[in-house]
Formats: sequence, structure tokens, C-alpha cells
Amino acid sequence: MWNSLRDAVRRLLPKGKGDIVFAMTLVFVCIMCAAGGQTALKSGMGQVGEIGSLRQLLNLGTLVRIFTNHRVLAGMSLYVISMVLWLGALSNLKLSFMYPLLSLSYVLTAISAFLFLGESLTLINWVGISLVVGGCLLIIRAG
Repeated sequence: MWNSLRDAVRRLLPKGKGDIVFAMTLVFVCIMCAAGGQTALKSGMGQVGEIGSLRQLLNLGTLVRIFTNHRVLAGMSLYVISMVLWLGALSNLKLSFMYPLLSLSYVLTAISAFLFLGESLTLINWVGISLVVGGCLLIIRAG
């Protein structure tokens, strides 16, 4: 399996450019940062409290509470890290290959919400997660 994955990704690399292991590592770290960022943002906003209107969201006091919350800041930082790493991966891999793989962040986010935030996952959620993973495997396999 790893050989076919390596060969599929090699076909996506421009001739003579980039290191496959480096580029794929960047993509997967981006996926993990995105999932971790969403989990941290949700946790932080749970501490900030429910916001019921646009007026309340744009209230200076609410904005201060949001942007001084450590978990919100951690989530935002993970997103910045993800964006910078994504740029590195874009320099080596085809976007048509990379972008669908980003959907794996949905899978990791759902599992992270289940494990760390106590959110429930139904059978339908697990079926959807399986379909996303299956789709990503098809993209990798097709190269």
C-alpha cells in the first residue's frame, strides 16, 4: 500500500521539484493543525459563552473576551501555522490532489470533539466519516 501511495504522490510532483515525504508531511500536519485549531476554538468559545446576535458578537466587550481567551488564541495560532505549512505544500503538490485531502480535517475534528469536548457521534456520523476517509483513499490511489 505504501508503495502505491508513494508512486501516486510522485506522479503528482512536478518533475525535479520537491521532496515527496516533506510535502506530504506538510499536508498531514496542516490537517492536524486545522482539527486541533477547531477544537481549541470551540473550547475557548465555550468559555466565552453563547453569543446570540450579531450586535452581541460585535460588542467591544465580547470581542475583548474572545481575543483574550487563551484557547481561542491557541486555535487561531494553529490556523496560522497550518496556513504557512499549506503554502509550503502548495509549492510541491498539485492543488487538485491536496485540497480534497483537507477533508480529513473534518474526520479528525469530529473525533477530537468526541474525545475532548464530550460531543456525541451517531452511527450516521461514523458512516459519513468512513465515506470521507474512503474518498481520500480513492484520491490518493488515483493520483
